[in-house]
Amino acid sequence: MSKNTFYELSQCILSYHDWIKVDGLWDLLPNYQKNLTDKEHWTIIIDTWSKSEHNSQIQNREKWIDILTMREPINFFKKNLNENIKIYRAGSEDGFSWTLKKEIALEFQQRYNNIINPIYFSLDHKTVNIIDKEVKYDDVKFYNNLRGEDEIVIIP
Repeated sequence: MSKNTFYELSQCILSYHDWIKVDGLWDLLPNYQKNLTDKEHWTIIIDTWSKSEHNSQIQNREKWIDILTMREPINFFKKNLNENIKIYRAGSEDGFSWTLKKEIALEFQQRYNNIINPIYFSLDHKTVNIIDKEVKYDDVKFYNNLRGEDEIVIIP
């Protein structure tokens, strides 16, 4: 039963546009999760996260917090992480998405500070800086490298 539930939910989420995949997940996951294993539950979350855009924006924050706290994280998606982890981010400290590599944060900093790119730049734009901090293993919801970003997701 679980594999059918997993497949059905995956297909439903795929039908949502990247900008609103979180809305689909937030609407559907509570109804499906009782039939999902922990691994399937977190796989759906990570897949949706990876295919979504601007997960830390204000309109998505509460939904992601609800989704990320429905179940306890599992070690399978945090394997090979140390007890204390140094993470980096371009932007504000209140974001969910961080990286293990400073070089990746620098790439995002360049993207966000690029005046040519209207998706990230506006006239009231402030210069984006690199932030780093240490978190504990238990603070991490999951590690994700589907986009080659060595991403660590936490709830700020």
